[in-house]
Amino acid sequence: MKKFTCVLLILFASSHAIKLPPELQEYVDDLHRICIAQTGITDADHAAYDIVNNPHDPKLMCYMKCLMIEAKWMKPDGEIQYDFIIDTIHPDVKDIIVTALNKCRSIPEGDNLCQKASNLNFCLYGADPVNWYLV
Repeated sequence: MKKFTCVLLILFASSHAIKLPPELQEYVDDLHRICIAQTGITDADHAAYDIVNNPHDPKLMCYMKCLMIEAKWMKPDGEIQYDFIIDTIHPDVKDIIVTALNKCRSIPEGDNLCQKASNLNFCLYGADPVNWYLV
């Protein structure tokens, strides 16, 4: 399994009690640290994110972009890699993720890539709020 598959796994694993193998958990933790450092948000900013009341929090939008680019979900030019995501999904959550992702194939572009990443994140939440989780 490719390392970046775990990001989608994490996004939907919270209510399914799926335990990641140690190497994938380490990758997710590294991804979080990379994107915290690149965007300048704090762990407190991340923990305070409220997708219901402030889904497009300016502090978190570029963090979401960082996650997507680092995980190969989005190309640096902003193209979302839907087929790549589906092809690399962990089998334990594939049905859940494909269903949600297919509801989010047409999202607003936004003014920049940070906003586009936030739009996808918000769409995934709307498509399956029970299983949504931000890395």
